[in-house]
Amino acid sequence: MVNKKISQSFLKGYNDYKGKKLCGLKFKAQHFDNVEFPTTEPMDLGNYFEYLATGCLPRNGKKPEPKISYAGTKRETVSTPFKRAMQSAELFKTIKEAYNINIKKVGLKLESKNKNGILDIWAEMDGRPCIIDLKYSGLIDDKWSETGWDVESLHYKEKLLVQAIQYKMLVKENFDLDYSDFDFLFMVFSSKEVHNVKFIRINIDEDAYLVHENHISSIYKQINAMNIEKDFIPYPSIKSCSKCPLYDTCEYKSDIPLIEDVYYGG
Repeated sequence: MVNKKISQSFLKGYNDYKGKKLCGLKFKAQHFDNVEFPTTEPMDLGNYFEYLATGCLPRNGKKPEPKISYAGTKRETVSTPFKRAMQSAELFKTIKEAYNINIKKVGLKLESKNKNGILDIWAEMDGRPCIIDLKYSGLIDDKWSETGWDVESLHYKEKLLVQAIQYKMLVKENFDLDYSDFDFLFMVFSSKEVHNVKFIRINIDEDAYLVHENHISSIYKQINAMNIEKDFIPYPSIKSCSKCPLYDTCEYKSDIPLIEDVYYGG
């Protein structure tokens, strides 16, 4: 019995694994073996922006640094995307003052009997308690991507909204507040255009909390009944394996495309 509590990132990864969109060995490495996977530039930009905005370090505890263009030459300078992140962090501070946001804690870790999470910001806005989650995205106006932030289609995007439900439940369970006593808001900054920002309050139907709790409870039982070393199934592919840090030692890796069957007709 490992007593693994379920975070919103764990939940997303496990759902992808069960849907065969994520290799079980990679999922295990990320969530049980603490293997540090390479970051992408969008991740680095987001970490850098959040550090400048709030002072909160990323999960690895390392201070984010900007990418340098033309390093070692007379033209050496902070790269343009990271300059935009600097400007966005300053804009966040302006927005914070305009909305009378009083930050109580950044990087607040909360847990309950079967789930956990880390709040970007626990604050009061005009005296009302709130969770604010910062996003730094290249998809701020995207309607079709499952991680796009178009407001009109956002209510369909469970992969984004599950965070709001999970964090509101954690706050209720830890601080004994009713759901109606505090808010959850996303503050989304565009990584491509500094003055494109969305401040989105998520209003959650009461039934959604029960559905989420049942889902979490089910996964919690599944995970904690598993043999972690043996039960995860590998799903190799030439694309994912080529980028995986487990590649050199993995006996299931694939260097060629695997044959996939499609059935047609009666």
